[in-house]
Amino acid sequence: MVKPLFEGILPAIITPFDAEGNVDFDLLRDIVRFQIEKGVHGFFVCGTVGEGPLMSIEQRKSVAEAVVREAKGKVPVIVHVGTTNTAESVELAKHAESIEANAVGAVTPYFFKPDLEGLIMHYRLISEAVRVPTFVYNIPQQTGFNLTPEIFRKLCSIENIHGIKDSSGSLSQIQEIIETAPKHVTVINGADDILLAALLVGVNAEISGVANVAPEILVELYENFREGNYKKALELQRKTNVLRRILYEWSSIPSIKAALELRGIKAGMPKKPLRPLKQEEISRLKDKLKALGLFW
Repeated sequence: MVKPLFEGILPAIITPFDAEGNVDFDLLRDIVRFQIEKGVHGFFVCGTVGEGPLMSIEQRKSVAEAVVREAKGKVPVIVHVGTTNTAESVELAKHAESIEANAVGAVTPYFFKPDLEGLIMHYRLISEAVRVPTFVYNIPQQTGFNLTPEIFRKLCSIENIHGIKDSSGSLSQIQEIIETAPKHVTVINGADDILLAALLVGVNAEISGVANVAPEILVELYENFREGNYKKALELQRKTNVLRRILYEWSSIPSIKAALELRGIKAGMPKKPLRPLKQEEISRLKDKLKALGLFW
C-alpha cells in the first residue's frame, strides 16, 4: 500500500495581524511553536482560516517563509497558493517550492469561474511549474463552485496532482473521491464536524480550523481512531462539534483568534473587512468555553 503524503491533524493555521493589517511575525512564530508542542502533524498556511485571500502576494510569501522556517525538521507544511488568477498562483507555487515547503494547494478559482477546460489548464500550469506535490482545494461555500468527484477524476490526469483537500462537508462526495480516483491520491478532509466519519471511509488527514484553538482534542481524536478506540474518538468528535458550533456562532476567524487569546496565546487581529469580537461577545465566548470544560 502506498503511504499517503500527509497524515494526521494539520491546523489551517491563523495569521496574526496588527491593527493596520501588517503580519505580526513574532506572534506567528509563537503560534507555530504552540501547535507543534501540542502534537500536530503539519500545517496548512495562508488558507481560508489563515486569511490568505485577504493578503497581498508579498504578505503571503512572508508568512509561508516564516511558518516553513519554524516548522522545518519538525512537521511538514502545505502552502496554499490559490488566487483568482493563474499567474499569481503559479508565482506563489514557485515561491513555496523555493523555500522548501512540502507541497502546495490551490483553491478552485473564485469570482471568475472557468469552465472545465479552463480549470484543467489552471491546475496544469500550477502543478507543472513546480516539482513539489500539488493539491486541489475544494471549498464550495466560499468559492461558489463545487469540485465534484467526476471533475477531480479528470484533474488526476495531471501528473503532479497528488491529492485533494475537500471542505465541502459532504461525506458521500469524499467517499466517492476515495473510491473512484484513477490513481493513488492523498485525500484530506477540511470539515471538522465529519472528521471521524471521514477517517472511517479512508481520509488520510484533516486540515482543521478548530485545531487552532484546541489542537489537543483533534490530535487525541486522531490517535484514538488510529488505535481503534472508536468510542473515545466519537466522544472527542462530539466535543469538537460543540466547540465548532461555539466558534461559528460569530465569524469563525475572529472567534478563533479570541478563543486563542482566552487561553493565553496572543493571536493578533483579523484583517479588514473582518472585525474582532466585541467585549460582550468575548465574554459570551468565554462562558461557553467554560461550560464545555475548555477554559484553560
